[in-house]
Amino acid sequence: MTSRRSTLLASLALLATTWLLAVRFGLFRLRVAAGRLSVAVPDTLLPTHFSVLPPPPAEYVGIWAVEPETARQKLTAAFGFSQLFRAYLHGYSRDGQTVHEVGSYVYRPNGFFSHNQLHVRLFPTAEGYTEVWAHWEANPNRSPISHLKKIGYDTAEGERRLTAMLADEPLRKPDPENRPEFVQ
Repeated sequence: MTSRRSTLLASLALLATTWLLAVRFGLFRLRVAAGRLSVAVPDTLLPTHFSVLPPPPAEYVGIWAVEPETARQKLTAAFGFSQLFRAYLHGYSRDGQTVHEVGSYVYRPNGFFSHNQLHVRLFPTAEGYTEVWAHWEANPNRSPISHLKKIGYDTAEGERRLTAMLADEPLRKPDPENRPEFVQ
């Protein structure tokens, strides 16, 4: 019983510390730091959900011609997105350096328990703009098994919904030679 109580207290302390750090420094900064830490640890020592994975090429939407900080602010304030903490960490190699996502956001049309959600990831570009990646998927708060099995996972629907939401924003699909290498 004492061991169980100690584990519970340690878990609560870790959760509270993570929450305070997220509030103080920003959730996206914690995710970037976790991604950098994960890259430093050999993959064989980490479960898949703690590894940094490249974003799926089919999720690539394009370049939003705003800085990542502006993109994060607009997604939450103007479009009703929320930050995601519980999502895989993504990063990919660009010019020999790992580029980590600087935002993982979700839009749930009917609230926290919507059937589906629009998941958007943001990456910085070398020019100071924001790469946008998106997909439509089952909401894990309502259907965790469907979410894990990718039932209803749809990159085309994610792109369609996001581009409709950002219709008045400077969002463009770059020429193939200006896209991440693995997206071609």
